[in-house]
Amino acid sequence: MATLFRGRDEHNQENDDPIDVERSRMTNGLPHDTSLQEPGAKIWMPYLELADKYDKDPVHNWRDDMDSLLIFAALFSASVTAFVIESYNNLVQDTGEVSISVLLQISQQIANGTHAAAVRPSFHPASIDVAVNVLWFLSLAFSLTCALAAVLVRQWARQYLRFPRSFSSTSEQARARQFAFENMEWWNMDVVVEVIPALLHISLILFFVGLLLFVRSVSYTLAAYLLCYCTIGGAAYALLTTTPLVFSGCPYKTPFTGFLVSG
Repeated sequence: MATLFRGRDEHNQENDDPIDVERSRMTNGLPHDTSLQEPGAKIWMPYLELADKYDKDPVHNWRDDMDSLLIFAALFSASVTAFVIESYNNLVQDTGEVSISVLLQISQQIANGTHAAAVRPSFHPASIDVAVNVLWFLSLAFSLTCALAAVLVRQWARQYLRFPRSFSSTSEQARARQFAFENMEWWNMDVVVEVIPALLHISLILFFVGLLLFVRSVSYTLAAYLLCYCTIGGAAYALLTTTPLVFSGCPYKTPFTGFLVSG
């Protein structure tokens, strides 16, 4: 019987009105929840719970995407930097060659018995070297920009979740959450998040174009094989980008697919 009455009491407590439960807690000297004392608390509390569940899903997705982008951007930037260090030397006159040229001029002057001043040889970097460095420096810049943007998105997502919690009352928290949500929609936060992977893809494209030009100046055979690979890869990438435009149910897409659809 005691078990039966205990179960009945627990069932009644679960079905009691939250305000009545709070009053009984205050009467018995138990700690009370101040949020239930606010006007409209029974409306704002469920709203905040649903809003919190709704907001956490996209924010967590943004964080996961940004974490992956940060790792890839860091590794890719390190790889591009190694190539840039190698190609940058082609834009600067080699001091060793300058010394050899000056010594040759001096030796010729001694042999001919002349005393003219040695002239520093002129230097103009090849156009292909300039093009390679432009592409690779742009690739590195896009990659670093992508990493910085990913860090900023993580900060914005954290601030978006924290902003409503900085207020004490439930009504203020609800208004703050709605204010933050409407501004996030107004400023197209989701579009900004989609642009970041596109920056990294642009960085990859620039790197491969520069790599093709760099290899061309070294070996035409190697450049031919690399050109075949880039052609196949570019065609596959273009196919992945445009296929969802024709078949709406196609799961394969790239960051540029969304811009083509919206455009």
